[in-house]
Amino acid sequence: MPKTLTVRMDEATYKLIEDAAAAENRSVSNFIETAALQRAVAEILVSEEEMAEIRADKSLLKRMKTGRREAAARQGRFV
Repeated sequence: MPKTLTVRMDEATYKLIEDAAAAENRSVSNFIETAALQRAVAEILVSEEEMAEIRADKSLLKRMKTGRREAAARQGRFV
């Protein structure tokens, strides 16, 4: 179910967003929603390059597996 959000911003910021939304033939609301979603996804997900680095680091993978086993068994130390 969609939620309504009130955002307070200065006139210059609003004008910038309004112009950017118009350039993409979108509403200000849609522009802000899309920008917020893209930012949230970028913060949460790991890039393909970073994931490749993680998968290539055997020592890190071993420590992660050990940590997962210890957490499941409620052992180890939580930091």
